[in-house]
Amino acid sequence: MKATIAFFVVLNLLGLNTSIRKHFFVTEQMTWIDAQTYCRKYHSDLSTVTKEEAQLLSSNTDATYSFSWIGLYEDPDRADEWIWSGGQVEEVDNWDTDQPDDSSENCISLKQFTSKLHDTLCSDMLSFYCMDAVESVLVSQNKAWDEALDYCRQHYIDLVSLSSEMIEAEVINVTGKSQTDFVWTGLRFMAGHWFWVSGEDLQYKAWSVEGEPKCPAGNLRCGALDRNKKVWKAIDCEKRLNFVCIRKPEK
Repeated sequence: MKATIAFFVVLNLLGLNTSIRKHFFVTEQMTWIDAQTYCRKYHSDLSTVTKEEAQLLSSNTDATYSFSWIGLYEDPDRADEWIWSGGQVEEVDNWDTDQPDDSSENCISLKQFTSKLHDTLCSDMLSFYCMDAVESVLVSQNKAWDEALDYCRQHYIDLVSLSSEMIEAEVINVTGKSQTDFVWTGLRFMAGHWFWVSGEDLQYKAWSVEGEPKCPAGNLRCGALDRNKKVWKAIDCEKRLNFVCIRKPEK
């Protein structure tokens, strides 16, 4: 069983793409290595977190135990060198008081409500955080909405979902070199409601001053981002625009 933590963070902003990660809390308890295996099967990996993310995750009310696994562990060949599950070396500076305190405790857990880190026996059974990491990519080709969707799914993962204000802000940065004022997103109207084609929740909304179209005309059922006004607008699905896809981050 898992519960989504609705949090996104920019990892980098280089050229025409930006990376975002989303964390998932898994209530089932596992050893660190089993948690890593689970996360790599169903998501990207065990969570890599900044201090800010650790603060948010540690306030997760779904976490009923004091500690949860994150993706940090000690290099077995180098004492006191800590590595994220994805391979990045970390200089840990948010240890809890008197931590680390045991050379046999080689995996890191996040303490609930404090955002502090503890060294922990890797064989302990804890709940844990997985992450999905994606990056947004501007495609500077003019295509109709259906064509843009097909292109993203063939070459990347999907059309982008603007499911939070932070994601929208970073996508606006990505579209700085767009050749069109509007860019296609994964927003679509069908069966009486708007939805993201990726399946993301449509809770955050940023419609233009005209508001959300409740029953748009048959040709105005595709959602685009006005990158200048930073709002969404229902546009003719056949209009040819640049668009934003998501993909797994490049190594």
